[in-house]
Amino acid sequence: MEHNTKKDIFDRDISIEEFDHITDGVEDHVFSDEYLAGKESIMRNSTKAKISKLGVKIAAAAAAVVVASPFVVNAAMGGELFNRIWGNEGKKNVASHNEVLVENGKYDDKGNPVTYEVTFPKIEYVAQDPAVAERLLTGKYTTEPVSTTIGDTTITVETVVRDDRGIVVAYTVERAKGVNCFVYSQQENEAKGAFFNENQNIIFGFEEGNGKIWVDLEKSTDTKLYCYEYMCESYNLFGSQFAKPITDHITLHCQELTDTRANIEKKNKEKGDTSYIKNEKCVVIPVADKLDSKTFKSADGATVKISPIAMQWDSTGGKSPKGEDIDSLVKCTITYKDGTEYLVYERDKVASFGYICGTYNGFIVLFNRLVDTDNIAKITINNVEYMA
Repeated sequence: MEHNTKKDIFDRDISIEEFDHITDGVEDHVFSDEYLAGKESIMRNSTKAKISKLGVKIAAAAAAVVVASPFVVNAAMGGELFNRIWGNEGKKNVASHNEVLVENGKYDDKGNPVTYEVTFPKIEYVAQDPAVAERLLTGKYTTEPVSTTIGDTTITVETVVRDDRGIVVAYTVERAKGVNCFVYSQQENEAKGAFFNENQNIIFGFEEGNGKIWVDLEKSTDTKLYCYEYMCESYNLFGSQFAKPITDHITLHCQELTDTRANIEKKNKEKGDTSYIKNEKCVVIPVADKLDSKTFKSADGATVKISPIAMQWDSTGGKSPKGEDIDSLVKCTITYKDGTEYLVYERDKVASFGYICGTYNGFIVLFNRLVDTDNIAKITINNVEYMA
């Protein structure tokens, strides 16, 4: 279901400074200060602000959710679907390593580009057992594709799954002349994900979430990208001022511009001007019921709420408006009843997750594998144990 509208995406929500102010203490990503200072990172955050806070109202009811068993599709592919989103299909473990990056637009006294060294943490992927996936996700996964075309680019949402705090969407992006809307690479996958190319005129995103776009480099071609987006739910992060809770759908907001994004952003224009928008649509993407979560508590009352796809740490247990935030996170481990462990994060060493962001009282993390919540013995954060 599509809804056409006109709203200025470069209006009050566009500036990087305003976005940073809104998200102070809310969305603090776990990467080095040097990396966060890079132009590409700033561009990514700005793009997300433009899309996620457009506030387009959906007047009509969403289309009926189709939840025919996803395992018919998954089984036909030999388990490939889930193994690509939450497993190791098309992914390789990444050892911790250093890379020298160029800071675009900055030069030293001799006119040489400014460079800095970044440490990329270790990332581990594991194979996804299809039987476990079926047990964890039955009835919680949409499988009816929803497709829309904006300009000469077609986006097809294949699957959506969510819980109270996270959303995972698998979709493809197609363009006969070659997909040019994203800047993507192995390095982007290891870091903050694909982001929009400023030298083209298409932009789109899901209004209900903010996160990371992982491009399947093994399966993708020049004319078709396979993308998996791991998002924190905006309503959970920002509240009702900037977002609405998810009911029976999420919204894909697409715009085709009259010029490249870079050229439009250079122009002086009045507040509320939408003349640069050539075509715009909002597409309703039905969602299934959210995944159930379990709660784990520490001895001092702090809580972890966890589902198979994500978890949220509240350092205050909901008793205080402000507690420890993501800057205090040193290590996070999930220990199963059989003694095996999933090391989600260890500062400067390991980052085995799909996406992570800070909240006022802790953090939300989207996993890069499905977590069997029925078999968790404990969760350990900074040497503090959380028990069911």
